[in-house]
Amino acid sequence: MQKIKISVVSYLNSKPFIYGLKHSSLMDQIDLELDIPAVCAQKLKERKVDIGLVPIAILPELTEKYIISDYCIGAVGKVASVMLYSDVPLEEIKFVLLDYQSRTSVALVKVLAKKFWKIKPEWINAGVDYENKISGSMAAVIIGDRTFGLNDKYRYAYDLAEEWQKFTGLPFVFACWT
Repeated sequence: MQKIKISVVSYLNSKPFIYGLKHSSLMDQIDLELDIPAVCAQKLKERKVDIGLVPIAILPELTEKYIISDYCIGAVGKVASVMLYSDVPLEEIKFVLLDYQSRTSVALVKVLAKKFWKIKPEWINAGVDYENKISGSMAAVIIGDRTFGLNDKYRYAYDLAEEWQKFTGLPFVFACWT
């Protein structure tokens, strides 16, 4: 029997899912792959995996869209791992480096900038090791475990889930099982 291929985000907030799968009686039927969110999404789109814990931003790009579980990566208020860091307040930000590991967080920061904060920065797709380029009017979206310990490094740290809740009064879902 062919194993079910599953791609799961490799961040700390996915550990309960990973633990559950690894300790499940189904583990001998599963090929579990740990990836960054963008890779989870790409593998599912290319049908390299059967199931993925994927960024919600890719749902419109999928030919078959089935959310298969009520479990997700989401937040009501602060999530502490999806952040916009800056040395200046929002209204002084001119450029935003966008995390290459994320699609949902990139879409979220753009919505917040336009509709809630009313700012129009230049968006820059970032590559590996961009985190140290935050300076002056250059801000950056950083997600996942890489955010740990950064709140004290920059003058301003905006939690995007918390900002979403301030804007809408609603929780935010970053990734779902599909």
